[in-house]
Amino acid sequence: MTSIFAHRGHHVDAPENSVAAVRGARDIGADGVEIDVWLTADKCLVVNHDRTLGGRALSSLTYAAICEVAPLARLDEVLDAAGEMRINIEIKSTRSVPYNRSVARAVGEFLDASPASSQCLVSSFSLRICEEVRRTSLARRVGWLVARQSADVVLDQVLRSDLTSAHLPFSRVSEHVANRSRQLGVELHVWTPNVRRDIDRMLDLDVGALITDDVLVAQELRAGHQRATGK
Repeated sequence: MTSIFAHRGHHVDAPENSVAAVRGARDIGADGVEIDVWLTADKCLVVNHDRTLGGRALSSLTYAAICEVAPLARLDEVLDAAGEMRINIEIKSTRSVPYNRSVARAVGEFLDASPASSQCLVSSFSLRICEEVRRTSLARRVGWLVARQSADVVLDQVLRSDLTSAHLPFSRVSEHVANRSRQLGVELHVWTPNVRRDIDRMLDLDVGALITDDVLVAQELRAGHQRATGK
């Protein structure tokens, strides 16, 4: 059965990537939640989509300085709010190799010490971050997040890098891609189908997980598929 992840939480009545949005996703019964993570100058993992805050890079600010501008959630607060949901932690990358290495190690070390570790999957647009996370923990579930690359090339690379999932835009996922991912044993996560016809097509393809801004519609459509198939 396709899992339904709330994209940056259920942010209808709460800011995206906030504790309230994550709690909201849990309350409406999402299977999981996708969040974005940065590493601050004082090595705190904060949850936010954008690279900057108040015109300055999050990586150059301390957590105390960030809180003076906006109440960004810490990763530990978000995991507490998630309850038993699965959590897709997207590590945001920069052009700085040292930063990318540092944030990958920080997330890996955080999860090694977290009781929620088994619920978590780490993803990133940076293949090097994915490989670093995987290298430091062979048990960690890690997915490569891509936008424009050929789906077949991505699936092959996921295997070569010993990752566990490929995260593709839904528009690039066909029956061929879905079938090949199953044949290769690579879990397929798709982002971000938000209208009924697109969500329905992904459910028809039986992808591993879909990341959406409209969890309620996805749940409704999935229930319809279950009734139709008897699964």
